[in-house]
Amino acid sequence: MEDLQVSVIIVNYNTCSMTIECIESIVRFTKNIYEIIVVDNASTDQSKEMFSSDSRIKYIYLDENIGFGGANNLGIAVAKGKYIFLLNPDTILLYDIIEKLYLFAEDHRDHKIGAIGTCLINNYKADMMSFGEFISAKRIYKRLFEKLPTAKRSYEADIYQILNANYYAKVDFVSGADLFIPRKVLDQVSVFDPGFFMYYEETDLQKRMHDLGYSNYVINERGIIHLEGGSFDSIMKFERKLIITQSLNLYIKKHLFGLKKFHLLLLSFLVLIKDLLKSRYSLNHNIILLKALLK
Repeated sequence: MEDLQVSVIIVNYNTCSMTIECIESIVRFTKNIYEIIVVDNASTDQSKEMFSSDSRIKYIYLDENIGFGGANNLGIAVAKGKYIFLLNPDTILLYDIIEKLYLFAEDHRDHKIGAIGTCLINNYKADMMSFGEFISAKRIYKRLFEKLPTAKRSYEADIYQILNANYYAKVDFVSGADLFIPRKVLDQVSVFDPGFFMYYEETDLQKRMHDLGYSNYVINERGIIHLEGGSFDSIMKFERKLIITQSLNLYIKKHLFGLKKFHLLLLSFLVLIKDLLKSRYSLNHNIILLKALLK
């Protein structure tokens, strides 16, 4: 594969050692890379010192943390590749997965591809969340009644069955940990909505792709280990839940209207109540989360 035109964009936030390991794995296994861009969300660890002198990358340091989507947007703005590969810092490549994604995109241009992802695995080589369904009443009802036998058959199981038979499968959205997107699609659909600080921004982007007739795919490759949650620690547990809840609220308001919006907010409220009954948040934290969903 010659002249591979892929811009790899990594958003770093106090994950210096993980980001270094990610970059090392890219350089080690990828035959041809157009460029690697690291956008730093105002890290306070040794990231700036380490990356500002790394000649293998383009390094953009920000004076404030503008979130996952906003930082990726800045990387996309300076990227020169035909394809944009958004890669989490807490990932490690196991082989030349970039070539696999590139060749799939080139060989299936008639599929009107939006985004492509892989089957992410954890340190123990077990499958982990790599794709999902757009938010719907059916999906939330399954979440509410997940212990019932009728709710056991999962969307994920159906997709893996297709992947085993066909190598690739169409999905609603691909995990934001490894998003491979043709640049021309982003030029048409636009980039991430900066209103999402973190979470649901990749779902929102791919929903907009879907609404314009693009399809998102996962390929049956397990070439990326995802060390999920590298930039969060246990102290930030409530903060993380709050960000997720705020992002869910924004997503529902953007993509659902009228009775459908009311229905989804009500069901999401019931799911949140269910989660809070099992949590150890304070009463004040519970109230903040409920308000964040319904505001």
